[in-house]
Amino acid sequence: MTPLKHTVARWISRLGYTVVPNWRLASFVQADFLARLFALAGIDLVLDVGANRGQYRDFLRHDVGYDGFIASFEPLPALARHLVERSANDERWIVHACALGRERGTAPFNVMEMDTFSSFLSPTASATQRFDRMNSVRSKVDVPLRTLDDVVEELRAKVSFRRPYLKLDTQGYDMAVIEGAAKFLPHIVALQTEASVTPIYEGSPDFATAIRMLESRGFALSGIFPNNPGHFPRMFEFDCHMVNEALVQEGVDAANVVPPRAPAFRE
Repeated sequence: MTPLKHTVARWISRLGYTVVPNWRLASFVQADFLARLFALAGIDLVLDVGANRGQYRDFLRHDVGYDGFIASFEPLPALARHLVERSANDERWIVHACALGRERGTAPFNVMEMDTFSSFLSPTASATQRFDRMNSVRSKVDVPLRTLDDVVEELRAKVSFRRPYLKLDTQGYDMAVIEGAAKFLPHIVALQTEASVTPIYEGSPDFATAIRMLESRGFALSGIFPNNPGHFPRMFEFDCHMVNEALVQEGVDAANVVPPRAPAFRE
């Protein structure tokens, strides 16, 4: 930020306003929410399940301001190699070339025309045809499949952490990842899942089913953010944030944390 921007930002902040560039408006509120939550809960590791090209890592570093450890999981070989190359410039970024699910093994993975839609599940057009072209199977590839309970032990040997956060974006497979984390899940302080209002994969749960499942495992709803602003006014899915209330309060009590206020200016 230039000296002039610093000066303008300080004056605007004194007037009670926050300045945000137009291109960051869609993600600003969610970024501020996560910055407050991470500070409040003392998050020191983010498990980025379904990393694709590292978009969420970039969001954490540049928008949220998180500088702690990130462990990203990406099953597609080409994308995983890309992440490994990128992680060479970030010593707190660990990449795992695998998928997470209910059990260990190898499983066929659908590579879609737009790779952000790739999934273990088959696409369906029964609810909407809006994503037909992007969410159609281009090829299949066998990928290594592990459980979160399994990989956590390896992570503990590499990095020291106490307050993990789980981000899930597996295109309809999020609850399978949860089922493979029976031992570790009670230690997760907070999480987010991509919840479907209109499921676009066969066998994927809708948002109400996913929320009930997570509530039954001790998590409470904390925030909802639409993640497809390009399809306004229709909502197809949203990022659902949930917290382990006991662990969040434990972190607050231990650190005596005061949630940060939003910055006056973000480039």
